Amino acid sequence: MKNDTKKTIYATVASEAGVNYREIADMMTEIGFKMNHSSARNYVLRVMRKFADAITKEWDLDIPESKMDKIVKSPQFQQAICDILQTLESQNNRKD
Repeated sequence: MKNDTKKTIYATVASEAGVNYREIADMMTEIGFKMNHSSARNYVLRVMRKFADAITKEWDLDIPESKMDKIVKSPQFQQAICDILQTLESQNNRKD
């Protein structure tokens, strides 16, 4: 019998300029918010879910919960949100 269980791939925006969940947790602990990598992941995913909810509401999309969970955890979605935020920050800095 073949075992078709998939390993969960945890997404993190950790490219050359990014950080992973453990690094996020370490930074938060250093500034006084004790956190482990699991908590950092949960916070990131909650924020990503808020972005996804806002996007689906704005575009009037009806996405099933199971699919929304996969989207929120995907590295591509997280990277896209990161890119958007960096673009907005860059634009705001040019205005100053």
